[in-house]
Amino acid sequence: MQLILVLGVSGAGKNVALGALEDAGFAIVNNLPTALLVDTVEAMLATHTQSLGISLNAHSPTFIEDFVAGCAKLRREHPTLPVRVLRIDASDTTLIRRFAETRRKHPFASDEVRLEQAIDEERARLQAVAPDAFDIDTSNTSTHLLRQRVRSFANALSGRVELPLLEISSFAYREGIPPDADLVFDARILPNPYYEPGLSALTGRDAPVVDYLKAQPETAALVSAIATFVRASLPGFAADNRARLHIAIGCTGGKHRSIYVANALQAALASEARVLRHDREHPLAN
Repeated sequence: MQLILVLGVSGAGKNVALGALEDAGFAIVNNLPTALLVDTVEAMLATHTQSLGISLNAHSPTFIEDFVAGCAKLRREHPTLPVRVLRIDASDTTLIRRFAETRRKHPFASDEVRLEQAIDEERARLQAVAPDAFDIDTSNTSTHLLRQRVRSFANALSGRVELPLLEISSFAYREGIPPDADLVFDARILPNPYYEPGLSALTGRDAPVVDYLKAQPETAALVSAIATFVRASLPGFAADNRARLHIAIGCTGGKHRSIYVANALQAALASEARVLRHDREHPLAN
């Protein structure tokens, strides 16, 4: 477990960074007043087992004092909990352009405080704390790249590489392709157990159907081809900042071939990804 505190000049991408941590499995809190940091972390440690990501609001006049005292107390009382700081910033020109595009008001701005002054004040507060912060400048950084950098930062700190999340489902073509599928594969090229005596009422989870499909040479070839393609595609999907990859396997009724192939694909990829399985037309009974 680790705690990553996200600081960011408004408009620089703090919310995007926090979302990347959430995608990486962190429990998150957004825009927390810094005076509540210690109590919030204590409560989350009592109720969560995953790492924590908290973005902090620098608007309070006592932000600097609250941040320094809060971090010191957390490190003193939880010496085994790594506390890291991620700080997001961008150039004044970039921030002013973003506020003009979104037409949002900077939280430090007022009738007496111009946007440029508000940016300067917020940045000064954030720069006054955490000399060991990991700084990311988003002036010329896309949201995709920012998410990638944040996830890489989190994974490097944890000493592990996060396995991708694969959702593998079966479906019936006659009911339509799942609209959120990233990759769709057609199992209708396999011999159909529906036409074999005694198999039509069963599903691809039942042993007689499994044995029948295993005996067909086309079956192993299809599963192997899909697994090979998915393995080769995972780095590209990861680079594209996909939090999950939905692989949908279809056949005519979504009952025999698609369920079998989806289960076989789950077994083939279990050591390389976290796998979620479901069958749209014929789900397992609760």
